[in-house]
Amino acid sequence: MSEDKGKMILSKLKQLEIHRYTNYIIMAYAFILPLSRAGISFFTALLILIWLLEGNFKYKLHVLKTNKVIWALGIFLLFNLLSVFWTDDRAETLHYIHKYWYFLPIVVLCTSLKKEQISKALSAFILGMFVSEIIAYGVFFELWQFKHATPENPSPFMHHIEYSVFLAFTALVLLSRIFNEKQMKYKGIYLLFFSTISGNLFLTEGRTGQLAFIIGLFILTIVSFTNKTKAIVVAMTLSFILLIIAFNFSHTFHDRMFMTQESIAHIVEEKDYCSSLGGRVGACIVAKDIIINHPIIGEGITDNMKRFHHLIDTKYPEMECMQENFMHMHNQYLQIFTELGLIGLLIFLNIFYRVARIKIKNREYEQIKYIYVSVLLFAFLSEVIFHRQFSMALFAFIVGLLLAQNRVENEI
Repeated sequence: MSEDKGKMILSKLKQLEIHRYTNYIIMAYAFILPLSRAGISFFTALLILIWLLEGNFKYKLHVLKTNKVIWALGIFLLFNLLSVFWTDDRAETLHYIHKYWYFLPIVVLCTSLKKEQISKALSAFILGMFVSEIIAYGVFFELWQFKHATPENPSPFMHHIEYSVFLAFTALVLLSRIFNEKQMKYKGIYLLFFSTISGNLFLTEGRTGQLAFIIGLFILTIVSFTNKTKAIVVAMTLSFILLIIAFNFSHTFHDRMFMTQESIAHIVEEKDYCSSLGGRVGACIVAKDIIINHPIIGEGITDNMKRFHHLIDTKYPEMECMQENFMHMHNQYLQIFTELGLIGLLIFLNIFYRVARIKIKNREYEQIKYIYVSVLLFAFLSEVIFHRQFSMALFAFIVGLLLAQNRVENEI
């Protein structure tokens, strides 16, 4: 009897040791997330492995099966798999779907992240962004060269649109901490980092993140201040100051604003779809034809883009310049709608509705929830963010944190 009891105690101690490693790996995952594609792949696989070794599946399954966000994401992935029955190239479709494995850390964070590690994980991510920022500024000031980053577009690790979204989100998280922090010395630290990361945001070519930041800023102030008039005034004042500074001191931001104006004029007057903005407008026109033909369940994953290029060849020769650069719609909503139809789009939107409905008492994480959802939903207008490695990892991390916070607040 005493031998069985000893084995049980030993098993519990081993489980606690593995659980500690899980939380350490989550910290490493959070830090490496904005810095390395290989690191994301490695730590995603490692997290799943150690989560399986950790055991305690009865508890984990209970947490997962009662979670509406997990259900919403699961239904979306299942519908993606079902789409192989109405697509021409099943192998290519499955290859496209397999990339969604980067969402798996959600289940690890949701079930295994400890209360005291939640804020540390978020700080580890912010530290990773700080490292990224140092490299970006070094490239901008021509102190060093780094991969494909240039002084005109200092995005060291990822596509400039993705990087701008990361910067916008991080800047808003720091602004949230400035609003909530009581001690002046910490407010000062957050303000300094907020200033530098906002500057970095407006040095990149990512107009998506810049506009998402302004929208997120309004959302943050509205949820932060009881007085909504004050919230709007604060948001407008901060937006005005940042935009004036960016326009006058960032050549990249200044040039991109004029480029946007010229692109709009060329689209309207000459039907020129060869610019970045023009291509996105052209994609909307072509996508409309695909949606009309297959409104309910879509053309099918990967088949939608084959149809897209066929329509340009046969119906829209003025958009020929888009053939080489458009491997996807450059719009997440159109991508899902043309792939999976109205049913798929509604299933997709339900994910973010469920994330927004996560009940969180902690003020900071409640604000982060609204910041992230608003930034992401806007970013979807100009890029297929939900199928890019860095952005999928960020989704897994932030949603996992929110679900972990919800879990610990409701544990007895």
